[in-house]
Amino acid sequence: MAEWIEPPVRSSKGYRVPTPDYVPVLPRDHGSHPEHGIEWWYWVGHLNTVDSKKHFGFQSTIFRLAGDSKKSGQSSNAHFGNQNLFLLHSALSDLEEGKYLHHERVVREGWQASASRETLQLNVGGIKVSLLEDGMGHEIITRYPGGGKLELTLHPTKPLVSFGDRGLSRKGSDPASVSWYWSYTRLQATGTLHQNGVEIPVEGTAWMDHEISSSQLGEDLAGWDWTCMQLDDGTELKAYRLRKKDGGSDPWSAVYWIDQEGKTERVYEKNFSWETLDTWSSPKTGLQYPTTVEVSVIHPTKGQEVYRLRPLLDQQEFTGNRSDNAYWEGACEVLNEKGKRIGSAYLELAGYGGGLGARLN
Repeated sequence: MAEWIEPPVRSSKGYRVPTPDYVPVLPRDHGSHPEHGIEWWYWVGHLNTVDSKKHFGFQSTIFRLAGDSKKSGQSSNAHFGNQNLFLLHSALSDLEEGKYLHHERVVREGWQASASRETLQLNVGGIKVSLLEDGMGHEIITRYPGGGKLELTLHPTKPLVSFGDRGLSRKGSDPASVSWYWSYTRLQATGTLHQNGVEIPVEGTAWMDHEISSSQLGEDLAGWDWTCMQLDDGTELKAYRLRKKDGGSDPWSAVYWIDQEGKTERVYEKNFSWETLDTWSSPKTGLQYPTTVEVSVIHPTKGQEVYRLRPLLDQQEFTGNRSDNAYWEGACEVLNEKGKRIGSAYLELAGYGGGLGARLN
């Protein structure tokens, strides 16, 4: 792990930087943090029909990009420049049919988007999220182009997890490149997929991230390879490699284990390797993604462990309004070193088109 340096109070653009040793207060911290420059709410998961004949992967993400930092404490209606910009990314992988549906929409706060500052209450384009009365579970409705819709009720089976050192997840050598990174690593999902005029009951398991920052990546980083794994033994694993522009891995790259009770252990870059086993080339963008990978890591007490990720569908490339911001985000299965299936995962491969920093920094 690299040397810890205390983050500044504000970023170079004037936004507040997340502070160390902060403990999230719920439900308040499920809501929006407009004094910070970048924020996103992210859901992925694996679903199956009740008869298990069909399987789906889904992604629903809301990004918030702050307006004028000098006006961030004022009402969103006071100044147009203070109004947050929201990006909506939704995707559905039909694993039996081999089809991948995805959609991006950009909307401005107050017109077609709202995000509560007090609780989990989001209404952004085609994604609507609300906390249930029990204060734990939540509902999410994701609409797709062509009239499709996914309605899910999600209940966490473990407490909220805070990742990072002193409650801050570092994204490179710049002390300002830190985030609050909170996750529900295992959510029980039930609901209905509305597709082609048919209502399909579905159930499965999901993962939720909520991340708040003011500087997405350090200047020496090109992107990241990231995965969340939900293993069949009831544990989870999150791993990510922060890719340097010279091809190396940043020292703050990390692997986290989450046990059955929600407790975490972690190691950093020097204790694990991320190796490409196979790639997929996009016929649309021409980008090549390392979609089959092996993560070999030294657990603090158990020694060497190996996790292999294999995509359940090759074509899971998300292409939005800008071709250089395409990324691969897809449903995968997890295998051990002997090739036995041990769980499911989502894999995200970002920055391969070269435009990541231009969008988020």
